[in-house]
Amino acid sequence: MPIEVGHEFFERMEPHPHASHTEHVLTLLVRGRLRMEHGGLVEIGPGAVTLVPAGVPHRLLEGEGMEVWWLAFCASCVELDESHPLMSSFRQVRLGALPMFQLPPERLPYCVKLMQELQAEAAQSTPESFEVMRSLLLLLLREAKRAAPLDVSGGGEQSLVSDALAFIQQHSLEPISLRDVAEAVHRSPSYLASVVKNKTGYSVGEWISRSRLSEACSRLAHTDEPVDRIASRVGWNDVTHFIRQFKKAYGITPAAWRKENRMHGG
Repeated sequence: MPIEVGHEFFERMEPHPHASHTEHVLTLLVRGRLRMEHGGLVEIGPGAVTLVPAGVPHRLLEGEGMEVWWLAFCASCVELDESHPLMSSFRQVRLGALPMFQLPPERLPYCVKLMQELQAEAAQSTPESFEVMRSLLLLLLREAKRAAPLDVSGGGEQSLVSDALAFIQQHSLEPISLRDVAEAVHRSPSYLASVVKNKTGYSVGEWISRSRLSEACSRLAHTDEPVDRIASRVGWNDVTHFIRQFKKAYGITPAAWRKENRMHGG
């Protein structure tokens, strides 16, 4: 199922190692507190929605007295990407915004109800479950967007970076370069390279590579394609170079990553 949902209780949560996921993850903290590292230290309290885009490193530091609802979804599997209006909050986070948005108190029971409906539908697993779960997901994304304090659709450099990253996400499996991205957003390559690096800390080339690696993770998790074929499909003709880049990004080889994530139901 491309959408997974869970409801968990933690009296105390111990620190987790640095991680990133192939799925986009939305977490709703009903009660308790949580501290996480996401660029900097983030303090999360009751009624907060936390968003972690696919491939973005983060670390859970500690938590106590927690009741948590979470959902993880493969964006491409549910026909979404970060250019979709309801995915704008995830795009904000990828661009450097805090990953935590505070829900208005009156919206919390509604969001919990949506999570409950998602869990119930996942348990039924009927032919129509996918469409029902996708609809419930969209309603939750709408709540997250309403709670988000920022709007990346505005003008200026932030909008330029947002447009560039959206183009990269949509076309990263094609043989694109900095020049192609710059042409798509109507800027010179040198200017775009400078703005993207200054605003995100990564170069355009690194963003292209990260997007391709994220797609590689999705294929490793959801298909039986051999590693060399996946490497070719996501833009690496040299499988050795692909494995080297994958290990640099995730700390393990693609084969080891596949084994570990399938072992844990990922």
